Amino acid sequence: MEKPIAIVLGGTAPHKLLVEKLHERGYYVVLVDYLENPPAKQIAEEHIQASTLDKERVLEIAKEKNADLVISTCIDQANSVCCYVAEKLNLPHPYSYETSLFVTNKGLMKKRMKESGVPSSHYILTRDAKSVNWDNVFFPCVVKPVDCNSSKGVHRADSPEKARLYVEEAIRMSQTNEAIIEDFCPGDEIQVDCVALEDDVDVVMTRSKVKMSYGDGKVLNSVGSIVPAQIPENLIIEIKRIAKNIAKGFGLHNTPFFYQAIVCGEKISVLEFAPRVGGGLSYYMIKNFVGFDAVEAAVDSFLGQPVNKSYYAPSKMYRTCLIYSKPCVFDHIEGIEELKAEGHIKELFITKVKGDVIDGDMRSSNRVASFIVEAPDIHELQESLALCLNRIKVIDSEGNNVAIMPN
Repeated sequence: MEKPIAIVLGGTAPHKLLVEKLHERGYYVVLVDYLENPPAKQIAEEHIQASTLDKERVLEIAKEKNADLVISTCIDQANSVCCYVAEKLNLPHPYSYETSLFVTNKGLMKKRMKESGVPSSHYILTRDAKSVNWDNVFFPCVVKPVDCNSSKGVHRADSPEKARLYVEEAIRMSQTNEAIIEDFCPGDEIQVDCVALEDDVDVVMTRSKVKMSYGDGKVLNSVGSIVPAQIPENLIIEIKRIAKNIAKGFGLHNTPFFYQAIVCGEKISVLEFAPRVGGGLSYYMIKNFVGFDAVEAAVDSFLGQPVNKSYYAPSKMYRTCLIYSKPCVFDHIEGIEELKAEGHIKELFITKVKGDVIDGDMRSSNRVASFIVEAPDIHELQESLALCLNRIKVIDSEGNNVAIMPN
C-alpha cells in the first residue's frame, strides 16, 4: 500500500521534528526549501530545491506529487502558501487563505486587531518614505517590513532622519514594498502561547522576553525568555480576554497560536500574533515546561482533527539564553559542553558549525547557540545564568572570543 504524501514547506531545524511526526503517522515526506542542504533534508524522503514563498511553484509540486497534505508549522509566510495550495487542491488546512493573508501582513493584522478589540499601538503604513508626515509619528518608533519572517528589517528609530533610512530599507525588504511605522511601547515584552478550541481559548504558557539594551538603530530581538512570565496576577484575566478576542477576530478554531505583547503597568499592547508554533526553542519549551505538544497539535489542526489540549502548570522557573556573536567566521564554542555535563545547563542547542559566516546582525538565523537553565525561584535562576555566561566563549577562526552575551 502506498504511503500518503506530505509536502513540508521549509527545512528549518524545528521542522525536523515535524518530519518525524509525519513519519509516525505514515507519511512519505517531500521537503521544499530553496537551500541546498537545509537541516530537515537529512530525514525527509525527498528534497526539492524551490522557494517556499512561490505559491504557484508549490502548487505545481503538490500536483506533480499528488500530495495529500501541504504543511508548515513554524514559518508565517509558508503557512500562507500551504493554505493557498490546500484550497486550490481541496486538501485539509487549519484556516482559510484569506485569514492567512491577515496574519502574515502586519498592516492587515493591525487593522483587524483594532477592529476586534485587541489593544495595540498606533501605526502608519507607507510605500514611500518621502510621503510620510513625520509630524504624525511619535519618537522613538519601530520600523519594519509588513511581511518579513523573523526579525528581518526591524529597527528602533529615535529621529525622523534615522526612521527615513529604516523605512527605505524595510520597503526594499518587503515582498509588497510596504513598511509599517509603529509607536515604540516601553515596558516588558511577553509571549502568550495559546490553543484555540472550537468554542474557547486556553492560555497554555506565558513567558517574559529578555531584550538587549535598546538604542537607536538596533535590531529589536530577544536574547532569551523566563517561564512563567513575570507579570502581575491581576493581568491574567486580561491576557485571556485578549487571546479570546484574537481567536474570534481572526476566526481561529482548533489551532495553536501565540501572541507577543508589551506590559506597561496595568496596560497590555499587542505587538503581533501568529497561528502557528513558535520557532527556535518554542516547541521544546512548551513540551518540556508545561507538557503541551504544539507540533502534534499543529498537525492535528492541519488535518482537521481535534487538538489535544493536555498541559499543566510549570513546576519550576526556566530561563532560555540565546547566544550571538560579532561578525566572524565561526570556529567553536568553549565552556558550554562542560556546563551541561556539570548539570548547570538543563539543555543546549548549538546551531552553527565550523566555517559558518556570521554577519553580526542579531536575528535568529545568526544565532550561534541556545541553552536552558532551571531553578526553584528567580534568584537562583539568575545565579545559574550568570555562572554560565561567565564561562562561555564563542571563538572565531582567528582565535578571538566574539560572543555577544545578554546583560
